[in-house]
Parts: sequence; structure tokens; C-alpha cells
Amino acid sequence: MSYQVLARKWRPNSFAEVVGQEHVVKALSNALDSNKIHQAYLFSGTRGVGKTTLGRILTKCLNCEKGLKSSPCNKCQACESINEGRFIDFQEVDAASRRGVEETQQLLETVMHMPGSSRYKVYLIDEVHMLSKHSFNALLKTLEEPPPHVVFILATTEPEKVPATVLSRCLQFHLKNLTPSQLSERLEEVLSEENVKYDAESINQISRAGRGSLRDCLTIADQAIAFCNGKLIGSDISEMLGTLPYDHVYELIDCVINEKATKLVESLKTISSLSVDYQRLMDLILETLQHMAIIKISPESIPDLNLPSEEVIPLSESLKPEEIQLLYQIGLIAKRDMDLAPNVGDGFEMALLRMMSFLPEEKDISKSKKKVVKEEVRSEQEVSSKPVPKPAEPPKKVTEEEDHSLSFLDHKTWNKIFKSLTLDSGTKQLISHCSFLKAEDSVIYFSMPKDKLEILNGSHREKFEDSLNQALDFECHIFFEEGEVNGLSPNKTKEKQKTKELSKASEAIKNDPSVKNILDTLGGTIVESSIAPKESQ
Repeated sequence: MSYQVLARKWRPNSFAEVVGQEHVVKALSNALDSNKIHQAYLFSGTRGVGKTTLGRILTKCLNCEKGLKSSPCNKCQACESINEGRFIDFQEVDAASRRGVEETQQLLETVMHMPGSSRYKVYLIDEVHMLSKHSFNALLKTLEEPPPHVVFILATTEPEKVPATVLSRCLQFHLKNLTPSQLSERLEEVLSEENVKYDAESINQISRAGRGSLRDCLTIADQAIAFCNGKLIGSDISEMLGTLPYDHVYELIDCVINEKATKLVESLKTISSLSVDYQRLMDLILETLQHMAIIKISPESIPDLNLPSEEVIPLSESLKPEEIQLLYQIGLIAKRDMDLAPNVGDGFEMALLRMMSFLPEEKDISKSKKKVVKEEVRSEQEVSSKPVPKPAEPPKKVTEEEDHSLSFLDHKTWNKIFKSLTLDSGTKQLISHCSFLKAEDSVIYFSMPKDKLEILNGSHREKFEDSLNQALDFECHIFFEEGEVNGLSPNKTKEKQKTKELSKASEAIKNDPSVKNILDTLGGTIVESSIAPKESQ
């Protein structure tokens, strides 16, 4: 007998075997046990979560020779025929290949015929959203009032494309994506039954690569069994998936957080020599940052994340919540722009270096403060050791503001600083729409309208930050938030000043005695658009 892939071999044969869809199973089981059969069902959800499988199980429940109930026997002729795909009163239709109105009409012509040897004729239309508009129209009337011996089961990955007139005639069930822990449990059961050896890291990687789909998870497991020759090992699975084990991902994030620049560069060189999927690797970093953010605000949720807490918890404790969000935002934008880099690997490396560069330099600040304190103590000792005829003035203490604090920044100060920035005309015009929000440590937050923020690119950001650092004589970092301008940006301030001057000039023209005399004598009106304020000398 030929080999059968895991996804088909371990397809659930009853509701009890279905994983992760308890809300759907409960509703269908209760309806079947109380003999309340609906005319049409719609199962929606992403690929590989059990839409077609539930449709087949429901068909067996409706036609099992042991009686209509929520637990088919899987032994009678009807159940076995449905499992083997040869049940005459069960038709599976692929709407993607039979989407025309002619095919739909041919299908509906068979609806009126009584079932051959069963209770119900069941029509399972897969990917129903692919049907044409005319096909949906042809299906509507039959779907609303089918013969009592007919049940329709519709399955789709895109329910939003199904007309509302069809949705209103069906019981709708949305199937959820499976969690990594649910996929891991099911995968361990299957591999144990198949006598395949595995380690925890390999299961973890395959379940996360499945991205909520049990079928995808089992398909990847099939590939892994062949690649690893029957023994699944975490490092081999990483090589197969083109990514890194999670401990290496944690190591990269640790290098970013603790500014281990040399070690980070060495790790990036090692990664570049491997056949790594950088997009997938960035996904793993973003997932880890997301877990760190969750741990930060809800430590009790750690068991649900199915992660090695001894590695993730120290990483999350090393950062503030807003710093985790900053790293996540940098990674998210980098993932979008990685294909624009000279090559994807360079884009990934620059993303990690950018993360390291934009983290607030709290360690350096604390060192500088310690240095100031030491200098103060030493100067006081020198003053006390030298006899002087007059009392010496106490050494001047360095205040918080002199220690390069940004607390002096506000809207008015920002507008003054903006005028001193040395930028090209295009960048300066774009930055003029920024409104100052706040300054925390060495990070300055600006808001910018959405249409301007979409134009802002990395070159503009770099020029702006360099010029701002030069103007402030302090190394700071900038962060943009999407938002409406509050009326205090340099551009808005300039417009208000210009409007004020124009209004003043208009009033001066209208009240000028000479102008009034001309208007009274010769007639005419003042053209407002011709008025302009005098340019300041």
C-alpha cells in the first residue's frame, strides 16, 4: 500500500478527535442530539483548521446507519463510504473549478432526486466564495427552501466575499486558528503513534511554523521526518525551515538590549553564511518582542505562552514597556522595507543595528553622573587641603539641565530650534509639519500628519536627527507618531504669523487716506489677493 501523508492519515473521524474547535463541535453535537437539523451550514476560517473535515463528520452523523446522533460509528457501510470518498449521496464540489452558472444549474438539477440509501443528500461546496455572481443567484432559492432530504455545507476562507443573501440562509460557524500549544500537543500524539523520535525544540519550531493550521503543521512534520531521516532535532528543523533556533533568537535580542556590538556583528556574520529566511527570522524576533511585552504587563500569562521562561523573563526585565514597543515598531517597519535594501540580509542587519542605536543610553548617562560626582568630591578635597586667606567659593555643582537634560524643550523652543536646523529645502519643508510632543531621556517624540509621515523616509530621518543633534549639542533620538498637528508646528506657526501680517497689511491699506480718496473719487474696489505684507529688512 502506498504511503499516506500525515495530514490525511490523521484526519479526525469524529467530533471528539477535532482539535481547537470546541465552540463549533458543541453547537453541532447539541443540534444533532436534539434532532434539529438546519438546511445549510457555513464553515469559515483559514486554511487547514478543519472546515472540510467538519463537513464530512457532519455528513456521517446525518447518515450513520446506527442512527442520527453526534457520534458516528465509523463502522457501518455509510460511514466507511464517506471516509473513502465513494458515498453516492455525498457530493464534494470545488467551487474554484466549477464556478460557472452552468455547473451550478447542473448540480441543482440533482437536488430534487431522493437519496439512494441514506437519510440525507449532502452537498459540500468548498471555497464557495469563488462562485460567480450568477452562480450565487442560481443557488439562492434552493438554498433557502431545499427539499427536506437535502443539506448544504459551504466552506470558505473568505466569508466577506460571500453575498449577504447567502450568509443569511446559513448557520455560520467561524473556525479559529489553533494555538502553538494545541498544535504541539496534537503533533506529539501523531509522532508518538508513528514511532518518530523528537525533541522539544523541534516540536516547538514546527508548531509555530504551522501558523495556526494543523494541516500545515502535519505537512511540515512530513517534510521534517524525511529531512531528519526519522529523528527530529531542533537544529536540523531550523536548517530545514531556513531560520534559527529560539535560543539563537534570544541571543540576538540580548546583544541588542545589552549593547554587545562585537558579539552581534559576529552572530550576523555567522547567520549570513547560512541559508536563512530573513523574513521568517524577523518574524521570530517580533514574536519574541510581543511575548516580552505581554510578560511585562501580565506575568501570570507566562505558562500560556509555552516559552522557556528562564530566557524570556530576564530579557523582558531588561527593558521598559515603551522600549519594547520601540524595538517592535523598528522591526515591523524593517520587515516591510527589507526588500528595498541592496539585499535582504543587509536590511535585516541594519534593522538590528538600528534597534541597538535607538535604545536610550541609560548606562552611559549613569556613568557620566558618577564621573561628575567624583570630580566634585576631588575638587572639594583640593580646596580644603590648600590654605587660602579668603574662603573659597564652593565648586559649582552640575545641575540636571547641564547634564544634557531635554526638559527645557517645549513647543516654543522647538520652533526656535527648527529655524537653526541645517537641512535641504525638501527635508526642512517636510519636518516643518512636525509638532513637538514630549522628551523622555534622550528620545524626542514628534507628531506628524499621516500624509506627511508616509512621505518621510530613512534619509529624511537621518538628516533631521543629525542636524538636531548638532543644534542641541547632544546625541538624541527621534520618534514619530501619526497624529493631527496641534497647531503649534513650525509650518502652522508660520502660516498663522503670515495670516496675521496679511490682515494687518489689509487693514492698513483700507484705512490709508490716499487710498480712500482714490476710491471715493474714481470708484473701484481693493483686490484682496494683491495685498502683501512688507518684507522685513
